[in-house]
Amino acid sequence: MTTDHAKEQAQAQAETIIELMAAYNLDFERLEELRDERANLTDTLADQEMPELIDEARAALESWDKENIEELNELEHAAGDYKSQEDAREAAQENALSVEVRGDWHVPGEDDEAAEFRIVLCTGGPHVEIMGELTEDGEPCRAWLQYQDWGTPMTRYFDIETDTLIDFCEKFYF
Repeated sequence: MTTDHAKEQAQAQAETIIELMAAYNLDFERLEELRDERANLTDTLADQEMPELIDEARAALESWDKENIEELNELEHAAGDYKSQEDAREAAQENALSVEVRGDWHVPGEDDEAAEFRIVLCTGGPHVEIMGELTEDGEPCRAWLQYQDWGTPMTRYFDIETDTLIDFCEKFYF
């Protein structure tokens, strides 16, 4: 069985894009609110010296955990290493090796406005890129991920939602 390194690289790039967009679309205010609430309850428990107050603080923390810990863990997981939406946007932009646009057919002498874009994620063998189309306002409206290895044709990678790719592409300025 031969290994398709280009497809594996496309999969890795797709997973990175999905993680970046999960972090970008995260409600960081809610994450901070839950972190602060839990930290306050934990601090209150640590500061108690009287047994009856320790039991009360422990019960408050256990009650909070029962209601909120699953949401906190999900938000923490989605945030990954990113501290804010801006961190995730910067990481998305830094993930690209190059961002290019090209125009559409037009009459000579008219302005050539961008109609298509390409975001190169890795190059050489393997090569992975996002191709797409832009609206008249320069916003991504279609996008697809494709990959290629030495001596092989460009192949479309389908295991990522188009909406996720467009969301990722919107973090770039065309």
